Formats: sequence, structure tokens, C-alpha cells
Amino acid sequence: MKTIIKVNDFFRTFGVYISGLAIFAMMWIIVIDVLMRNIFNKPLVGTYEIVQYYLMPLAIFPALAFAYWSGVLPRLSELISKLPEGVQRFHRWLILLVELLVFTLMTYYGFLFALSGLQESMAIPVGGKLLLVWPVYFLVPIGFFFVLVEVIFRLMKQSSAKGEVNV
Repeated sequence: MKTIIKVNDFFRTFGVYISGLAIFAMMWIIVIDVLMRNIFNKPLVGTYEIVQYYLMPLAIFPALAFAYWSGVLPRLSELISKLPEGVQRFHRWLILLVELLVFTLMTYYGFLFALSGLQESMAIPVGGKLLLVWPVYFLVPIGFFFVLVEVIFRLMKQSSAKGEVNV
């Protein structure tokens, strides 16, 4: 179990670094594009498409598990804390089970979407050439899968905990 937790921690941290690098690259590409456009009157070709189809998904989906794990995503803990203990326990379980269902479906349908992009060889035109975008589509199910892993860990903590586990 400790090995699984360490592997999960590694992928969560790796996702944060990937997202950070994507944001850094996005910043530099936009700055260079603005400078080229204003100083030399010759913008970088495909900046908008590269940012939209490659860097934005790279900035968002790898860090989803970290966002869920850190508690940044909205929760109903304020509402639940006002209820009696038995009702609180029930709602914690209910919320975790709903999250399990939602992220399972998002992982599954994201994977189907990525497979359809692969089958159709999805690409975008940039500067007269086609750039493949279907590999980026696989970030969606991968990101949601790691959130699903976090939900499963939280469910395991909830089942083994006697006290409160933050939902």
C-alpha cells in the first residue's frame, strides 16, 4: 500500500511540474509573439493554435489530481459540519460515492473521446501544415483517472477512519 501511495504522490507531483512548464512555455510564446508582432510586424505562426490545443490542456489536466488532493476544488464541508454526526457521516459517504461515479464516467468517456480522435487522426492546420492534436486528447482521461485514484484513496481513508475525514 505504501508503494502505491508513493507512486501516486510521484504522478501527482509530476503532473504539477508538467502543468507549470506548460504555463511557463505559454507565457514565453505569447510574450515572444507580442514582441514579434509589435516590433517586427511579423507574428509567430500558429501561436494561438499551439496555446489553445497543446499548452492549455497541458496546463490543466496533469494538475487535476493535485487540485483535488489539496482541497482547492469546492466542497460542501461548511454545510455538512452543521448537521448531526450520523447525517454528516452519511453525506461524506454519499459525496465520495457521487465523486467516484462522476470521475469514473469522465475517465471512461474522455478515453472514448481520445480514441475517436486517434481513429480519425485529428489534426489542426497551422501555417499550411497539419499538426496532430489527438495525442493531447489522452490528457483528459489521464487527468480524470488520477483524480479517480485520489477519490478511491479518500474512500479508503473514510472506511478506515473513526473520526472525520474531510470530503
